[in-house]
Amino acid sequence: MFDKVIIKARIDVGDIDTIVLRNYLEQCTEGDELFYKSTAYANFDGCFIEVRGSLLKCKCSINKLYEKEQSGKLDNSKPMTFRNAVRTINALLNRLCVKPENAVVTYYEVGVTMKMPRPATEYISLCEEVAGRVLWNDANYPVDRQKTTEKSKYYRKVLKIYDKTFEGISKGRKVSSQVLRVETVYRHQQIPLVELISNETMSKIGRVFYNDWCSVRFIRDVEPCGGVKMSQIDKARELLRLGIDRYKDKHKTLYQEGKLTKKQWETIRNFARSWPEEKNKYKEIERVEEKEFRGKLLALYQVGSITPFSKKNR
Repeated sequence: MFDKVIIKARIDVGDIDTIVLRNYLEQCTEGDELFYKSTAYANFDGCFIEVRGSLLKCKCSINKLYEKEQSGKLDNSKPMTFRNAVRTINALLNRLCVKPENAVVTYYEVGVTMKMPRPATEYISLCEEVAGRVLWNDANYPVDRQKTTEKSKYYRKVLKIYDKTFEGISKGRKVSSQVLRVETVYRHQQIPLVELISNETMSKIGRVFYNDWCSVRFIRDVEPCGGVKMSQIDKARELLRLGIDRYKDKHKTLYQEGKLTKKQWETIRNFARSWPEEKNKYKEIERVEEKEFRGKLLALYQVGSITPFSKKNR
């Protein structure tokens, strides 16, 4: 469930030599300051560490560390339960000579990977919103390989859905086919580690994650119930997807930019105004991709990959 985290902690300076030896850190200088940081070995070890005086910073993937312990490979494409995440975090703290009460988490990612019946792009292309926020194609990736909510520096929470298979292949890693990942990123945090890994907090994080991704809005087929002109079906499909306000705003902008005639704009505006009465003439049809996504998400929730407890055993 947990992937990348950034931990900052106060350490006993008497433990620095042990930390340096255990983690293959190199000695560096910056002006008059002496400090230690990870070497290229961290690329194989999975932990990027920096020690300056009594302050330690560690950036790593909890999922990768867990999988490395299990299989010897740094891999975050396989599921991991919250319980195993906590065990891995405790082992990491021991390795870093860090007491849990002296550590805070400033960044963390929560996510699940799902082996799907069809390519990940077929699900991503249909996702438009999550938790009431628009999902945009990430400009750093080909279309429908990754979508995220707005991710400017002012947002402390970013949600994203991406093609895990494509990511692995592009980085030269061997990953199973048709793997989809959904992830929530928490940035600019300052949460005590002891609090983060408590059952109470983890249960809350899991519930929020599950509820957010349950709310994801897929593009759906629209079926007229009768007495509807074919020219209105596309308008109805878009209205159901965007809602009245966003639908009107979009087409008003197109009209102001000269991309719609006045007659076209008035037809669209009138259709939107009558939508509260018209919408009963249409029925949304859930696509098979949406059913598969929700089924996989629910299954992971039930076995404890999204909360500390298995719902089937409670």
